[in-house]
Amino acid sequence: MSFFLILRRIIRHASVWLTLAALVGLSGCSTLKVAYNNSDDVIYWWLDSYADLQDGQKQLTRDALADLLRWHRQQQLPEYVALLKRIQTMAPNDLTPAQVCAVTEEMRTSVTTLLRFVEPANTKLATQLKPEQLRSIRQRFDKTNKTWKEDWLDPSAEERLQYRNKQAANRLEDFYGRLDKPQREALNLWLSKSKFDPVLSFAERERRQADSMQTFQRMAQEGSPNAQAQNLLRGLTERTFNSPNERYRTYNRELWDQNCEGFAKFHNSTTPAQRQRMVEALRSYENDFKSLMAQK
Repeated sequence: MSFFLILRRIIRHASVWLTLAALVGLSGCSTLKVAYNNSDDVIYWWLDSYADLQDGQKQLTRDALADLLRWHRQQQLPEYVALLKRIQTMAPNDLTPAQVCAVTEEMRTSVTTLLRFVEPANTKLATQLKPEQLRSIRQRFDKTNKTWKEDWLDPSAEERLQYRNKQAANRLEDFYGRLDKPQREALNLWLSKSKFDPVLSFAERERRQADSMQTFQRMAQEGSPNAQAQNLLRGLTERTFNSPNERYRTYNRELWDQNCEGFAKFHNSTTPAQRQRMVEALRSYENDFKSLMAQK
C-alpha cells in the first residue's frame, strides 16, 4: 500500500471507518466533516446492503455504530491529527522508503485497534445471522467480484497501467496540486515496474471471502456471542491481515516495500511549491479533524 493511499485512507476512515472490513474518497474537507458526522448512517446502510438486517439486528447495529462514532472521535481522531502533523514536518524534505513504510505501518496498527474495539458488537451480530442473510452476503461478494474483474482482470496490461496512472494522478493531485512532467514520469516509472498481480490479488480476495463465509456460518451455529465465537472472528481478522497463503504474503510484502520506494522517489521529484501545497492540504485536514474532535 503506497504512502499517498495511506493519506487518503486516513481521511476516508475518518468518515467511513474499517468497520466495513470487520464484516466483510473523500477529498474535500467540508465534505469530510459532513460525511463523518453521518458516517453511522452510511455504514448502517452498507451493512444492510450485505446482510439485509432483520428485527433486533437493526437496533443492535445502530447502537453499536453510535458507540463506535463516539469512541473513534475521542480515541482515533487525535491519532490522525498527530500523524498528519508529523507528515507535515516530513513533506518539505526528501523522503526515504523507510520513512514512508513507517507511516503506513502506523496506520495499519490504528486499523487493528479499531477492529478490536468493534469485535464484541460484530461478534454479537454475526452470531444472529440467518441462512438467508448468509446467502445475501455471498451474493454481494459475487457482485463486487464481477466489478473487480471488470476493472482489473479483463483489461490488458497496458489498459490497467493507464487506469492506475489516472487513479494515482488524481489522488496525488489532491495533495500536491497539478503534476508536471517530471512527476508524471516518476509516477509512470513506479507503476510500470509494479509487482501488482491482479490474478494473485483476486485469488486472495476469493480466499478471504470463502474464509469469511465459513467463519460467519460457524459463528451463526454458535448462536451466542461467547468466547468461542469471538475467537472465530478474531481469527478471521488475523488471517485477513496475514494470509495463510505463503506466496501471497511474500508478494504482499514485496509490493508494500516497492510502493514505499516508489512513493519516496515520486515525492522526491516534486518541487518546493508542490511540497508546500501538500503541507497546506494536510494542515486543512488536520484542522477539520480538530473541529470534529471538539463536537459531542
